[in-house]
Amino acid sequence: MSEHTTLVTGGTGFVGGYLVPKLDRTILTTRDVERAKKKAGADGDEFLEWSDDLKIDPTTKIESVVNLMGESIAEGRWTDEKKKRIRSSRIDSTRTLVDQILKLEQRPKVMVSASAVGIYGDPGEVIVDETYPPADNFLGDVCVDWENEALRLAEHGVRVVLIRIGIVLGRGGGAMEKMLPLFKMGLGGRLGSGKQWVPWIHVDDLAGMILWAIENDSVSGPVNASAPNPVRNSEMTQAIAKAVGRFAILPAPKFALRIALGEFANSLFSSQRVVPGVANEKGYSFQHSTIESALDEIVDK
Repeated sequence: MSEHTTLVTGGTGFVGGYLVPKLDRTILTTRDVERAKKKAGADGDEFLEWSDDLKIDPTTKIESVVNLMGESIAEGRWTDEKKKRIRSSRIDSTRTLVDQILKLEQRPKVMVSASAVGIYGDPGEVIVDETYPPADNFLGDVCVDWENEALRLAEHGVRVVLIRIGIVLGRGGGAMEKMLPLFKMGLGGRLGSGKQWVPWIHVDDLAGMILWAIENDSVSGPVNASAPNPVRNSEMTQAIAKAVGRFAILPAPKFALRIALGEFANSLFSSQRVVPGVANEKGYSFQHSTIESALDEIVDK
């Protein structure tokens, strides 16, 4: 039986470090092949140098594609230049990828392409599944255009899964890499009132859901990659503080974060009560369905 080959973009990052070892055979795209080969956890069987004029050998046999590209929205202020990079690293890069896939002699059966729960904007207290409409703002527009580039493959018979990712929690990267040191020093605190809902997912479940989406032929279109039990920001804050044995009593005022972070701060105060409707319906089994379970795995006791 031949190996299943998966082309992974963005596979040398935090999520890729958990996903790639679980895949059969991989081709990882990277802008720096030598650095990627040396990086711990970059276990790809083959590396392909990424560029804006990427060329993939048309004879390459790829059974599935995982598209995880995208510059971090949480690093730096949202200047006009930053916004251009956020858009280009998602939309232009996905367009380049899809163009090359369409030139393959044998197209993959499925592409799982990253998107984000930012597509939903700020629905407040409303429970949000995959049928909720996109927001009319910067992140909403970026996600819609990003997803539409991936969906071009669906017009050519490729099953496309749009995995809308929440805040990713795990060891060695993601949100916890920045949050845990603050909480361990007793400097963690809720954001504003803390009443806003936070859609989160443990990185083990994100990797697991991507594998599940590849293997499950009945899954296509938008899929919320978020745990079944979203929590309010104040609940998450208290859970993290408890996990590290500290108090969390210093709230971060909205006006101060807006001064420090600019437009990005608005997304920190958005309330997104996102639930994994498709995953629940199609039978994905979460390893960490509660924030306490996730933190028990992440925090060294």
